[in-house]
Amino acid sequence: MRPLPLIGTLLLAVGCTPAGSGQVVPVAPPASSCAPLAVVDSIGLMRDVSRLADDSMRGRLFGSTEAIRARDYLAARFDEVGLATVGSGRTHEFPVTSTRDGITRAWNVVGMVRGTERPDEYIVVTAHYDHIGVGRPVAGDSIYNGADDNASGAAALVALARMLVAEPPRHTVIFAAVDGEERGMWGSRHFVESPTVPRDQILVNVNMDMIGRNAANELYAAGPGRYPSLAPLVEATAVCAQVTLRMGHDTPAAGPGNDWTSQSDHASFHRRGIPFVYFGEEDHPDYHRPGDSSDRLMPAFYVGSVRTVAAFIRRFDNTPVARTTP
Repeated sequence: MRPLPLIGTLLLAVGCTPAGSGQVVPVAPPASSCAPLAVVDSIGLMRDVSRLADDSMRGRLFGSTEAIRARDYLAARFDEVGLATVGSGRTHEFPVTSTRDGITRAWNVVGMVRGTERPDEYIVVTAHYDHIGVGRPVAGDSIYNGADDNASGAAALVALARMLVAEPPRHTVIFAAVDGEERGMWGSRHFVESPTVPRDQILVNVNMDMIGRNAANELYAAGPGRYPSLAPLVEATAVCAQVTLRMGHDTPAAGPGNDWTSQSDHASFHRRGIPFVYFGEEDHPDYHRPGDSSDRLMPAFYVGSVRTVAAFIRRFDNTPVARTTP
């Protein structure tokens, strides 16, 4: 995920100022219109994140045997929850060049829930499943489990997929567990550059990267600073969220290092003019450290984050925003 600890530009959930705009935008709708909270399979969610971040996965280094095991685990979970396949099947192999590890191929894990009304328009939900492996200089041979970064997002894909299989959306929703984010966003770049669905029919990318741990109960939705038409949907989601949902970290006005626009897989979509909303927290002390283990996740915050992402997807599905360039 992100290369530096960050302090974000805030956009409060109760009335907010998009970065650089100077205009106060009221939040709607009122809380009384909130839909019931999404039912999250919290037991399954915690089981999946713990499995992906287990010591036996040895940090899921891009191209490693353990990353392939994580791929296979997610593919099996996509099968279990009933996602349809996309294109060539459940796993999409792609070539990799110019990495210091000598990796020549990698895989995305992809599934979809077909829309009931507009099946040829797509919401693409992404999260990377690779991490940085073992033996980084900070702690010798320690395993960098990457529970928050980004087993939390990968496991959330399964939970969100289960919800939408049970109650199908109007638009087709594609779930993609992408590989190689930590080595240059290889998986998301492949998804966008060699799409299995028409790229101009992708309405939005919803990306999750680090959504499982924040002591202040704060989750960010970056993207509306680049695509202002998305702001009302995020604001409405914030009113009803279990977590404190903020906007920001998505324009140069945030300052050096604080603009997350290019710092996770949503960047691949943004480069092609596809709107994105990136859900993530600001960095914690265990970011890219051996301490990023599943026992340090905050289950109440994590489940609240997944419910918040689910609520945004439902709002977008019910009131889609026309695709526009930033």
